[in-house]
Amino acid sequence: MGWNEGYTICEATVIGAYNADKLDKALLAVLMEPYRDTDIDSGGRVGTLATDGKCFEEIVVETFGLALPEKPEGRPPDGWSDEWSEYFERLSEQMGLVTEHFGWH
Repeated sequence: MGWNEGYTICEATVIGAYNADKLDKALLAVLMEPYRDTDIDSGGRVGTLATDGKCFEEIVVETFGLALPEKPEGRPPDGWSDEWSEYFERLSEQMGLVTEHFGWH
């Protein structure tokens, strides 16, 4: 088990900057760099959504300049459908590219 609180803090900070319309790739790098070589752990994910409904991972992937996977229509149902499971799996792969870049373990 890693550093859950670090993920919680980073999630809140990135979403806050995004909601304030201040987040760009340069600021994202500044916000993510302090977590390099830490044991940051997505178990600290709170699941807060931005005002436009995007989650932390969608914001990070998009701001970093990677394409978001095609999102299924509607909202995720209770008890994931195969379509939504596949979406979040592909999103997680994209997020992994970003976190690898920043040396997250």
